[in-house]
Amino acid sequence: MGTAALWLAVFAAIDAMPTLSMISLFAVAPLIVATAADERFTAIFSGAAVALALTVVMWDDVRRDENYWVRVAAIGITGVMAVVLAGLRRRREERLVRMSAIAQASQLALLPPLPPEMTGINIAARFRSAARDAEVGGDLYEIIPTRYGIRVIIGDVRGKGLDAIMLARHVLSAFRRSAVARPALEQVAGEVSRVIKPHLGDEDFVTAALAQITPGGDLTIVNCGHHPPLLRYRGGLESLTDGKADLPLGLEDNFAPLTARWSPGDRLLLYTDGLVESRDRHGDFLPQDEIAAALLAADCEQALDTLVTAVHRYTGGRSHDDMALLLLEHGASPRSTADGSPVKAAATVAGPLRDTASHDKPGVDHVRFSTRVTPATKAATRIQPLMIRA
Repeated sequence: MGTAALWLAVFAAIDAMPTLSMISLFAVAPLIVATAADERFTAIFSGAAVALALTVVMWDDVRRDENYWVRVAAIGITGVMAVVLAGLRRRREERLVRMSAIAQASQLALLPPLPPEMTGINIAARFRSAARDAEVGGDLYEIIPTRYGIRVIIGDVRGKGLDAIMLARHVLSAFRRSAVARPALEQVAGEVSRVIKPHLGDEDFVTAALAQITPGGDLTIVNCGHHPPLLRYRGGLESLTDGKADLPLGLEDNFAPLTARWSPGDRLLLYTDGLVESRDRHGDFLPQDEIAAALLAADCEQALDTLVTAVHRYTGGRSHDDMALLLLEHGASPRSTADGSPVKAAATVAGPLRDTASHDKPGVDHVRFSTRVTPATKAATRIQPLMIRA
């Protein structure tokens, strides 16, 4: 409003010069006010513009001509239009506020608060939205304790908005039912895929990574077209992948599990596109060294805070995709013998991860999402060595 008042004052002073007539520009002031104020203040400035136009002619009656009243009428009409525009803008902003509240509530349903610890596993989670308005994406995660172990899912629904949220809800609902009922993790993934298939549009799909953690330190991973989870152990970082890529949920029903081991102090990071597709101003992807360094923090919460800060610094705050992070730490104390002395660590064997039931998937090379070049998908195209503990 200060800008509009200054506008009227400046052009009123210019109009006072004998050779210049600027009253037509008085109509701009209400339009300026309409961009920020409500109808009442816009109407006040509209009236002020008309009143000022009527007043300045009193300074010099000679300048009054047959077009004078036309210009005054134009200022009044413009003022009325400015009031209407201010009302439309205000109602739109109020609607956006309501939509933002609904979107935040919907996002919380997909990303529920998680306990900090579950049966010896420390847990931390973060979500950062790339959207600047009310539109939200379909990032999701859930952790459920079952008689088969702790079962985890993290996923990403293609697209944004209400359709993505509804599809993500179907995924979580199916996972919660099947996770407690199916003995094998690949059966859980298959059932989720079959349940959501009727809800998919022609171009819809859901990438997801499922994990199962047993008290003995066994890890089972089922990757449904998603970025492979990362295991941090002894300061190193490895992708849990065997080089084969299954199709996303809804496009495939038969999935192959991958098994590994982890030990107390090891951390498992599950994530969505927003992490590995973060780029700097030159278009370079976030280096995996940045992720590894962040995961060395003292605890899971601090590790994710450090990682989110590193991503923000690397991208300069320019996010192109939502980012969900789920970090699990093996917090169980080392086993001990009957006399209380620690059990000696078993020998480690270097070698590739072995898929207990892997098989090639025909046509995967033709699926666009599975061949996208990112740090994670580069890792997924080759078998990476992982220290497997006996």
